[in-house]
Amino acid sequence: MLLLVALGAAVVFPFVSSGRYGAEATWPALITNFSATCLAFLVALAWDRRQRALADRRELEADLRREQLEASAEVERRTTEATRRFSAIALELERIQQSLERARREQQQYKYFFPDLPSGSWRAASAPLGLIISDYRLMADLATFYGQVAELQWRLRFKADPATDVADLNPIIEGLVGTMLTDVDDLLPQVRRQMREPDVEPVLAQTVGGTVVARRQYTAAIRVVAPEPPLDERPR
Repeated sequence: MLLLVALGAAVVFPFVSSGRYGAEATWPALITNFSATCLAFLVALAWDRRQRALADRRELEADLRREQLEASAEVERRTTEATRRFSAIALELERIQQSLERARREQQQYKYFFPDLPSGSWRAASAPLGLIISDYRLMADLATFYGQVAELQWRLRFKADPATDVADLNPIIEGLVGTMLTDVDDLLPQVRRQMREPDVEPVLAQTVGGTVVARRQYTAAIRVVAPEPPLDERPR
């Protein structure tokens, strides 16, 4: 309502002034004042828009700097975590390598042979490293190798069973041990390199599917044959 009243007064007053003071004094002054006011308004509007654009640009630059700092801190955290976890895995692989060499020399001489085959460092680190490491091939190879560690442990326990024929099982265990020694010789240099320069995932990288890789595994079947009953106990 107030706006309508002000608009009506702005339209009526120039005619009132023209009738009282004359058109020669009213209309040129009105045009001059209107032009000056319009120009001042446009200058103020352009200045306000420029200040807002500068403020938005400074805010955007501050946000980018903050994101870069957060990304750098996250990359440093991931690098530290990867270095620490790969250091533990390297020590564990060295222990497994020593046990495999001993198994290749001595396992055929004993029925009860249980070397040191740890896997705790890998179990603790596999999930975190899978999220921050971009070397999918190494992670797949490590998972396959530790699966072979579990397989070797099972075969050694199976060998200790009194009903197991050790002579038939020893070559199978020896073949698996030889394959694992080859694999651990290949894995250790890669893990040590990750200790020094871990391949961490970029923080702002888009999620893409990694390369599916697999190692060649040594497989050998273990068949349990139940002893046949005596001839006099067989059904006729």
